[in-house]
Amino acid sequence: MRVIDATTALPAGAVARHLRVRGHTLRLITASGGSDALVSETFWPPGMLGVTPVEDAPAPDLTVVDLVREPAAIAALLDDAAASGTAGDFELTRGYRQPRHDGSTWTVFTLRDANIDEDAVLVRTEDRLTLVRPPTGLGDRWLTRIVRDIATRVAKAEGSLVLHSSAFVHAGGAYLVIGDSGAGKSTTAVALARLLPDAGWMGNDRMHLDRRAEDYEVTACPLPLAINKGSLDVMGITDFASWPVRAGFPPPGSDWDRLHGEDKLKLSSREVHRHLGVPVVPRSELAGVVLPTVDLTADYAFATADPEHTAEVVRRNCFSLDDNLYGEDWLGVPVHDRAEPPSLDVFLTDLGKLPVLRCTLTGASDVSRLADDFRAAVRR
Repeated sequence: MRVIDATTALPAGAVARHLRVRGHTLRLITASGGSDALVSETFWPPGMLGVTPVEDAPAPDLTVVDLVREPAAIAALLDDAAASGTAGDFELTRGYRQPRHDGSTWTVFTLRDANIDEDAVLVRTEDRLTLVRPPTGLGDRWLTRIVRDIATRVAKAEGSLVLHSSAFVHAGGAYLVIGDSGAGKSTTAVALARLLPDAGWMGNDRMHLDRRAEDYEVTACPLPLAINKGSLDVMGITDFASWPVRAGFPPPGSDWDRLHGEDKLKLSSREVHRHLGVPVVPRSELAGVVLPTVDLTADYAFATADPEHTAEVVRRNCFSLDDNLYGEDWLGVPVHDRAEPPSLDVFLTDLGKLPVLRCTLTGASDVSRLADDFRAAVRR
């Protein structure tokens, strides 16, 4: 396969679908049932990361074509790019560099997961991204990854503040659960979404905040909920062995059965709804913040957070300053209206008008107590 062929090729039997991404139109062309299903599974419910399917779409700002090819054809494509282009490299994710080759009308990027020896390729031309990847489960995931990258680039360029945070919704308002890795963000957010009346779960690991005239709109980023057995134990969930999970369970010998284990069970937002029994809300107005800690050796604690502690945790967990997932904008995403995000000083000042709570959890018995204390605090 040659580079020039990839720039015009279309998958046989493909049907185009359109997504709106914060006012931008994205056209996806794929004949892969696996790729298409994973996009639908990931950006559910509509509005996750500002991504919504549309029927009658205007001319697209960007088209993404998903081509499935055997490894030999992908190797030939990379050989052609090396022979006819100028060699360089690019930052696929933060600190992870891969080869690229630049021609007069195209750029070829080598795509490789950090943990799997399998090559895919992205060919970038004007108004079109062509994904050429093998017919594997990993290959099916690249289209979703590209849509998520595009949506994130647009959001950040248009002024979103990105925080390392989970979130839940209570009484129509979003509560960010902010903290370092291992602080208990996911456990706290899902547990409160399950226990509180009129509640729901928003998402895991990062939230986008857009400043409005009087408030902030919180939008969830559809990364999988990564949770271990210890967190399920805290929530009293015991029937997980029967769950059908797209990503599969951690393999035997992993440490996912410990509360702070590195290996995690990964659930899409649709699987969170299905297996954990909570509504999933893609966006909501910011109503407050919870700063959790899980410490099995401490006593349960719940209080209003002081401004100094709040500022320390928020500054340490602001991905607008140092995003550990995204590298350079190798996709060349078009953006309509660029804007700067609010500064952290402005955001922290605005937080002073909302409830900001901190808690220490020591075990399963604390979760219902936390729900009661939270409801009492936000009623005041």
